[in-house]
Amino acid sequence: LPLLQQQRIQLDLDSRKQSIWAAAQAAAAEAGGVIPESSSGDLLDEVANLVESPTVIRGGFDPAFLELPDDVLVMVMRKHQRYFPVFSPQQQLLPAFITVANGPVDPAAVAAGNEAVLRARFEDASFFYREDMKHQLADFRPKLKGTLFQKDLGTIYDKNLRVEALTPALAAAMNLATATETATAAAALCKADLATHTVTEMTALAGTMGRHYAQKQGLPEDVCTAIFEAVLPRQAGDVLPQTPAGVIVAVADRLDSLVGLVAAVGAPSATADPYGLRRAAYGMLQALVSNNVSLSLKDAVAMAAAQQPIKVSQQQQEAVLEFVGRRLEQLLVDSGVSTEAGTCD
Repeated sequence: LPLLQQQRIQLDLDSRKQSIWAAAQAAAAEAGGVIPESSSGDLLDEVANLVESPTVIRGGFDPAFLELPDDVLVMVMRKHQRYFPVFSPQQQLLPAFITVANGPVDPAAVAAGNEAVLRARFEDASFFYREDMKHQLADFRPKLKGTLFQKDLGTIYDKNLRVEALTPALAAAMNLATATETATAAAALCKADLATHTVTEMTALAGTMGRHYAQKQGLPEDVCTAIFEAVLPRQAGDVLPQTPAGVIVAVADRLDSLVGLVAAVGAPSATADPYGLRRAAYGMLQALVSNNVSLSLKDAVAMAAAQQPIKVSQQQQEAVLEFVGRRLEQLLVDSGVSTEAGTCD
């Protein structure tokens, strides 16, 4: 142990995480900012597992890159480089980042090297963003014809058309008919950003960039919000749709996947769920329950079945209902919700 201490090696993971977080926040403070608490989860876990003798280093980048959307810059720093972004107390992104090296290093040299790598990454992101901004969001939708969703169900473009067609009837079934126009406009564009250069390179920004480009071209804010909310939730613990139009499109998209894929390939097995249908069903139900929206799942499944390019038998529709019903039971157990969110009969 004395030898390990001399080498500044921290064996205990929790202690290492605390040490990294404290030193990173101190370095951020030197730049006049803070690291948001959101970075203390997965990013901190990943960084702490990559080093045993952490050395925290602060670097910077050209403020001109701040013309890019914060979401793009933060995605590059966090996901691609495992850097901690630095924000001002007013929640404005600053031209600084925190990285963690392993063992004793030359801080200036390491900072310079990381700055060079980040600059190249940002230049790529800037190019993709500028190319995207040359077009309207709707211009990207036809490009979805080149991306297969599933061989029997067609392309992502075909799926997008089904979601758009399903939206008005689903809005009425949810007693959210007043949001039909907004939801239908959002449904038409909810997949378009998948064909943009930026999302092709950074898939986790799907929905985020759709909203951004829609805002940039002056679409109504409620449509922009619904485009983003259509992808929610993206993973466990994520935010959920909150607007009526967002809930409608989020449910329509997941319902189309559930009904179409169960008909085409069958429900997931106990060991395999290649299309993420458990996550899709759970997310769909979360959107309904969290917004206290009632929906007859039997009717909704029938609506989605009518839009599919292949026949969806009554037995397959019942299989969807059974599958979603099990996810609903799990959701209610997980959250303690007793309110009736829907019905499977």
